[in-house]
Amino acid sequence: MYGVLALLAAIENVLPPVPSDAAVGLGAFLSHRGVVTPFGVFLVTWSANLAGAAAVYFTARRFGPRLFATRTGRRLLAPRSLAVIEREYLRFGTVGIFLSRFLPGIRAVVPPFAGLVNLSPARTLVPMGLASAIWYGGLTLVGTLIGTEWERIAGVLTGINRTLGVATAVVVVAGLILWWIQRRRRHRERVWHATRDALDPAAPSFLAGTDIAEGSARQAAALLVLELAYADPVLTPEDRETVVAHLRERWGLGGVDSPPPPAPEHERRTRFVGYAARLRQRFGRPQRLELVERLWTVAFSDGAIGAHEERLMHVAAELLGVSTHELAEVRQRLQTPPSR
Repeated sequence: MYGVLALLAAIENVLPPVPSDAAVGLGAFLSHRGVVTPFGVFLVTWSANLAGAAAVYFTARRFGPRLFATRTGRRLLAPRSLAVIEREYLRFGTVGIFLSRFLPGIRAVVPPFAGLVNLSPARTLVPMGLASAIWYGGLTLVGTLIGTEWERIAGVLTGINRTLGVATAVVVVAGLILWWIQRRRRHRERVWHATRDALDPAAPSFLAGTDIAEGSARQAAALLVLELAYADPVLTPEDRETVVAHLRERWGLGGVDSPPPPAPEHERRTRFVGYAARLRQRFGRPQRLELVERLWTVAFSDGAIGAHEERLMHVAAELLGVSTHELAEVRQRLQTPPSR
């Protein structure tokens, strides 16, 4: 009997529909008949569940990053989505892992994603172990107190899971609403978020040095120039369309739409000045120099710089607090062929 209980408790981490809660209730029910003991039921189910979660966690930690770096893996879970998952795990930490283990359906995905984003074993297994101890201890206690009436035990377990299921649905709906709101906000401030994600030293570590990270940084630089094109009152609408077409062809913007130009003209400049001020507050001079250098690197990719490009990048450097001397050094360094 203990082996069956252990198997059901462990396999729940792989197959969430497995009725491990009912197995715990059954074990508590059988304890009144002398088949098992209440403490034995708790100890076996708790340790088996934690062992199963640990196995899933370490497997995902070992093989997950390699899997999702492949073409098939990127189709299953986009790198940006993976970055969001890591950011949320780091944001909510042990408290989020602890609480999520009480929610049906959600608790099964906690261990693999914690391993996938390389969260430390202590930050993962300790809260999961505590949550599982409370959960299985509570179920065992309820089953033991109710006694020999299996129908009552089954009814109580059904009621508990129904209540938690409703709570899970509420959490999911609230999360979707919050995601939709944040997505709209990020679209309005996409240049800020793209640049922050590309330069932030606290950005997801698994993207560092990869083509994905370089592509994100390249797009951030392109978006910066695109935003500045719509903020610069000197450029005509025809000039802006030229810049947009140029960025799409050479800077990798692809199908990204142009930002809607607000009116009147001075608001465009005010918007970008405010954005540049936020960059100066958030990032130090080395990171801002890195952004300017990235702009020039992309601009020099075909060996020539258009007049609009040069003007916009000079303005961007000025707004980012990069001096003319520093800008000249960046340009000279990029134009100088590497020594052999």
